Amino acid sequence: MHADNIILDHEIFGNSINNNGLSNRISVLHVNSDEFSVYVNTSIYMKSSLFVLVLNGSANLVINFKDYEAKKEAMVLLSFGHIIRFRQVTEDFECIMLYVSKDYADEMFWTDMIYKRVKYGVKMHNSPILSMKEESARLLEKRLTFIDEVIRPSNHIYHNEMILSTLAVFFMDLGNIIEQESSATDSQNVPINELHFQKFLELLVEHYKKEHLVDFYANKLHITPHYLTQIVKQLCGQTVAEIIFQLLFSDAKVMLQNPGMSIQQIATDLNFSDQSAFGKFFKRKKGMSPKEFRKSV
Repeated sequence: MHADNIILDHEIFGNSINNNGLSNRISVLHVNSDEFSVYVNTSIYMKSSLFVLVLNGSANLVINFKDYEAKKEAMVLLSFGHIIRFRQVTEDFECIMLYVSKDYADEMFWTDMIYKRVKYGVKMHNSPILSMKEESARLLEKRLTFIDEVIRPSNHIYHNEMILSTLAVFFMDLGNIIEQESSATDSQNVPINELHFQKFLELLVEHYKKEHLVDFYANKLHITPHYLTQIVKQLCGQTVAEIIFQLLFSDAKVMLQNPGMSIQQIATDLNFSDQSAFGKFFKRKKGMSPKEFRKSV
C-alpha cells in the first residue's frame, strides 16, 4: 500500500452528493464498474463507517494489508481504523454503498452497532467480508435504497429523526443477518494480538497527528512498545512508525496544496517540534522540500 495514495474516507464518500448539508455525514451511492474507477487503486483511511453491498460482479480489495474478494451478495463492512484499497472490479460490477460519518453515528443511541460490532466483534473487523444468502442481500438492498430516499432534501420537520430511524432498521437487520449467517459471531476465539491490533488502529485514527511515538500507543494498550511493534509487524508487515509516518505524510501533502496554510502552521498542526523538523521529515519521504513540493503542484 503506497503512502502517496492514502486519502481520508470523507474526501471521497462524504462529498459525493449534495443532500441538504448532510453529504459530509451520511450518503448512499449506487455505483457501477465505470463509476467505481475513481476508487480503484486509491488507499482510503476510514475515520467513519462504510458498507458496500455487492449487487453484481466482484471486487478484489486490500483491507488492513490483507487481500480479499467480495462477490455478488457480499457486504464489505468498513469502520473506524480500516485502511482499504480496491485493486480491481469486474466489468459487470455494481454496488450500493452507505457512508456514515463518525460524528453522525455518535448522535445515535445504537452507536455500538457500528463501532463495537457487538454481535460480530473484532473478528469481523479483521475479516470484514460478509457473505449472505440472496434473500438477505435483497433485504439489505431494500433498506439501503430506502435510506437513500429518506436522506434526500426534505422540509419534513422530523427529517433527521426519520433518517436515524431508517438507519436503525438497517443496522438491526444487518446484525440479525450477521448473527445467523456469519461464522464470525464468536469474538472469544479471536487471538489477543488481533484484539490489540484493532485497538491500536482505532487509537491511531484519533491521535496520529499529535502522537508520533510507539510508547504512547503501547501505554494506552497496557503492553510494552516491543510487543506492540511485534504485533503490528506480524499482522500488516509494517512498523508502527511506518504507518504513522504514512498518515502524516499524506496529510502534509494535502495541506501543502492549500495556499492558505503556511508551512509553519502545517508543522504545528502535525505536531512537529519546528518547521525544520517537518521539512526534514517531508524531504526524506518525498525527495524534495515542502516549498519545492508546493511549487510543483
